[in-house]
Amino acid sequence: MVLLLAGLLGWSLVLLLMGCNTPEEPLPTLVSQVVLPSSTPTSLPATMDISTRQPVSGVATSGTVEATVVKPTPKPSITPTPVDSLINISAPSDNAVLVLGSPTTVRGLVQRNPNEDVYLSLVSSNGRLLTEQLVDSSDFGWQADIVPPPYVSGAAIIRADLRTAEGTVLSSYQIPVWLALNKEGLDRYLEMFRPRVDEKGVGGFNIFFDGEILLAVNRTVTLSIWADNCQTRVAQQSFVLGASNRPVYWQGFVIVPQNLVGPACAVATTGEPGSETWREASVPINVLAPTELEARGVTIGNPPPDREVIAGQELFLYGTALNVSEGPVSLSILLENGRVIGQSSFTTDYWGYWETSVTIPLDVEGLAEITVTAGEEDTLSESKTLIRVLPPPTPTPGP
Repeated sequence: MVLLLAGLLGWSLVLLLMGCNTPEEPLPTLVSQVVLPSSTPTSLPATMDISTRQPVSGVATSGTVEATVVKPTPKPSITPTPVDSLINISAPSDNAVLVLGSPTTVRGLVQRNPNEDVYLSLVSSNGRLLTEQLVDSSDFGWQADIVPPPYVSGAAIIRADLRTAEGTVLSSYQIPVWLALNKEGLDRYLEMFRPRVDEKGVGGFNIFFDGEILLAVNRTVTLSIWADNCQTRVAQQSFVLGASNRPVYWQGFVIVPQNLVGPACAVATTGEPGSETWREASVPINVLAPTELEARGVTIGNPPPDREVIAGQELFLYGTALNVSEGPVSLSILLENGRVIGQSSFTTDYWGYWETSVTIPLDVEGLAEITVTAGEEDTLSESKTLIRVLPPPTPTPGP
C-alpha cells in the first residue's frame, strides 16, 4: 500500500513539472561527439622504428648507432709555379783586382726553383778551374767569399752558375777580374811583366815574354799562346834557368802562328797544372794579320825598363820588330845632356827578332834613353826605354 502510494506521488510530480514548461522555449542542441583519428596514418607515424632506417652518419650494430669521426677536410696543397732560372753578379765590378790568398766578397741576384743550387767558381783565362764552391742562397739573392789560391796570377774570370741537382747548368754569368800576386811571404811564385794587357802580336812573328820567378820546377819555364777564347794552346816554347834559391829574372820569345788572328792569351807556366808546385801567369793579347795597317811595332826585350848598367861594360840588347822580316833596325843611346853614347844598325831574322851589343863609355853617369827604330818609310815604328848608368866600382887598393 505504501509502495503504491509512493508511485502515484512520483508520477504526479512529473506531470506537474511538465505542466510548468511553456512551449515557446526550445531545448538546447547537443554538441556532436569528438571523432578519434583512425588507425590509418595520414602523415608521420606516431613512433619511429630506428632499427629499420639507415643511419645518417655511423654504423648500425645490433640496433645501436656508433658515431664515426669525420676527419677535417685537408687544406689544398699549393704547387709553386716554376720560374725562369736566372742569375747574375752585382759585386765586385768588372776587372776588379783580387789578391791571391785574400778573401773577396762576391754577391748577386738569383731567380731559382727549389731544387736548383748556386755555384761560385774562379777560372783562369785559359779555362783552368782554380776554386769552386756551393753557395747558400735565398730565392732572390746570394753572397759568398772567394779566396784565390796561389797558383795563377793575371787574367781570370769569376763565374756564377745556377744548376740542377744533377749538375745541369741552367743559367750562368761571369765577369773578368785580375789576380794580383802578393810575393811577400811566398816560398814559390811566377810573375809575368810582359806581354802587357791587350798587347798586339802579329801572326808569323815573335812576341816577347819576361818576368820573375822563385823556385822554378825543374828550373823550367814554358811560354805559350792560347787561341779559341784562350781554350786551345797553339804555340809553345820552353827554356831552362840556372839553379837559384832566389828570385830570378827571366825572358823568352814565342813565335805567333802565321794564321792566327784575333783575341788570344799569352801564358807562362812552371810545373804540372793542378799540382801543388804549379805556378802560372796569363794575360790577354790581340793578334793582328801581317796585312793590317796597325800590325807594326818594335819591342825592347833587354834591357828591361829602369835597368842599372855599369859604365865601361858591354850592354846586350834584343827585341822583336813586328811585321819587319829581315828588315832594317837602328838603335841609339842618349844621355840627359844630349850626348849620344851608343849607336848601332842591324837587321832582324825571319821572325822579326833582333839583337845587338853596345859598350857604355867609362866617363858617363846618370839616366840614358834607348831608342830602337824598325822598318822604313810608311812602316817605320819605334820604341824607347830608360836605363841608369852607374860609375864603375872603385878599384880596391892592393896590399
